[in-house]
Amino acid sequence: MVAIAVVVVLVVLQLTAFRPRPIEVEGVRASRGLVEDAVTNSQAGTVKARLRARVGAERAGRVATIARREGARVRRGEIMILLDASTAQNQLDVAQRDLDAAGAGVEVARATATLARQQHERNVRLFADQLISQGEMDQSRSRFEAAQAELQGAEARQERARSARRQAQNELDHLRVLAPFDGVVGDLMVELGESVVPGQPVLEVVSLDSLYVSAPLDEMDIGRVREGLPARVTLDPYRGQIWRGVVTLVSPVVNDTREQNRTLEVEVEMIPDPAAPTPKPGTSADVEIVLDRHDDVLRVPTNAVIEGRRVLVAEKGQAVQREVTTGLRNWDWTEVRSGVSEGAWVITSLEKQGVKNGARVKVRPAAADSAAQRTEARTP
Repeated sequence: MVAIAVVVVLVVLQLTAFRPRPIEVEGVRASRGLVEDAVTNSQAGTVKARLRARVGAERAGRVATIARREGARVRRGEIMILLDASTAQNQLDVAQRDLDAAGAGVEVARATATLARQQHERNVRLFADQLISQGEMDQSRSRFEAAQAELQGAEARQERARSARRQAQNELDHLRVLAPFDGVVGDLMVELGESVVPGQPVLEVVSLDSLYVSAPLDEMDIGRVREGLPARVTLDPYRGQIWRGVVTLVSPVVNDTREQNRTLEVEVEMIPDPAAPTPKPGTSADVEIVLDRHDDVLRVPTNAVIEGRRVLVAEKGQAVQREVTTGLRNWDWTEVRSGVSEGAWVITSLEKQGVKNGARVKVRPAAADSAAQRTEARTP
């Protein structure tokens, strides 16, 4: 009887005082929500501008005025740089005076031609009434024709003077460097007093209205990516800010410069967001291209899935292994089609020592719940 009592006491102690304490683990309840299949760039991408031009001077000259410097916003046709225009302005003034003189000559010739025409018409009537001779009639016709010829010559000289003025104005206009489109001045390459030659770039204009990200993808994703797919863009300087985008170009050629790391270049057009900061071209960027999405499906954290087909769930203080059938998955969530019921506590801290099938566990909510918020926030 004593021996039996000792065994009973030992068993009780084994089940109470000497029983291993439960392992504290983190868990997330299996719940319904969004799961996406997406691919990301294998290396950092770069924000680029569709419209980016290095603008040069069309004439040689000395920089007299810099109207817009780096960072200044410009409108199409706005003057950004003026070259010294003193000589061109003098030539324009001379051309204008020549045009004025030619115009006065036309007025004189027109008045002379009008008078000659009136006299000739009057002489025609007098000749019909035989009041003047044939010689007087011939002289009248000759004076009329000469006046008409002089008028034509004066109009030709006026047109030549007008062309000369246009050319002088054109030369003056080409001493102005104008903005080719709306944008900002990205780089100024000259300073006041510097001499430039035709075609020499003097500044760079960048449009911020049409930005895109050029990023490399691993060659393994080539067959799944196509133009028109939605995407999300994140920039290193703006943590937490997400821009919506769409794939506009998938390169037809794989970059094999590094044979062990072949990539495919894609372009993602960034959709402007008035509430977000304006991205700066040249900024490093990451893209996430959404290949497929399932809404309102049962899901568990991806880091809770073992070898893609098992999970540990907490039931009555014990870790129980469940075989599951999975669907779409990403870094945050995995779709579960069978094996786990909604609301079940799925253990996520699998790296803890002793966490295995049959272990006693005590579950506390995991910070992984924030993954749901991040996923929903990233949804285009």
